[in-house]
Amino acid sequence: MKISNHASVESIKTKKARHFLFQGWINAFEDTISVIERFQTASNPMISLVLLLLSILITWFIYVPVHELFHVAGCLLSGGEVNELVLDRKYGAALLNKIFPFIIPSSSAYAGRLSGFDPGSDLGYLITVFAPYILTVFPGVWLLTHSAIIKKMWMSGIGFVLGLAPFMSLTGDFFEIGTIFSTKIADHAWQGIPSRTIERFWDLRSDDIFRLISEIAAHPELYGLPGTEKLFQLAAVICAGFFLAVLFSGWTYQLGRMVAFKFEKLLNQ
Repeated sequence: MKISNHASVESIKTKKARHFLFQGWINAFEDTISVIERFQTASNPMISLVLLLLSILITWFIYVPVHELFHVAGCLLSGGEVNELVLDRKYGAALLNKIFPFIIPSSSAYAGRLSGFDPGSDLGYLITVFAPYILTVFPGVWLLTHSAIIKKMWMSGIGFVLGLAPFMSLTGDFFEIGTIFSTKIADHAWQGIPSRTIERFWDLRSDDIFRLISEIAAHPELYGLPGTEKLFQLAAVICAGFFLAVLFSGWTYQLGRMVAFKFEKLLNQ
């Protein structure tokens, strides 16, 4: 069967587009499999598994407050203000409160949440939300990929937490990043009508997609419902925000992989 040159060119373009859009997700999966394969070939898999799990656990308990404080740093450095950071007590909230008075020790459903802040601008908002993922770009992804090379399970545990953080925050921080863009685009596309007619339109910028959907279901009138047009606008913002979250989380990992490659090359010189 003969395939036209035009069809071949279109196929190549489609593959390149998929590569650009989703390569970060593919590489993250492949890097994770690589670590697992190295774990399976370890001289003592049971000890390696214990080291891996222990490393993940310790790293997680350290990372949670650090992650939230990076949000704070991002907000302050971009010219915003921080009033309240709710942090679960098991992550050392009581101790950190003595150093950072804006930290509120709690036992909420969230490990940590920057609940009271004013970023001052959309750019400041983006910087605030993205700031912790600098640790993914480096050293997170490098720790994950390098640990597979040197077979260090304790390093893999740190790499899993830091390197894969964007994917764990797909419905959280990265959804919030996505909706910062999608609300702005939608409001502009509909000439400001959504923000004027939907009372809580800007509340669609949420760090929890499931909480957002619950809030819409509980108070539909505040989101312009019922109404076919408003329903379409809400669905467009939420779906576009989630799609952007998928893209941005993958791109963040991919950026980290590029940095990891450069750093690995520098180490081997």
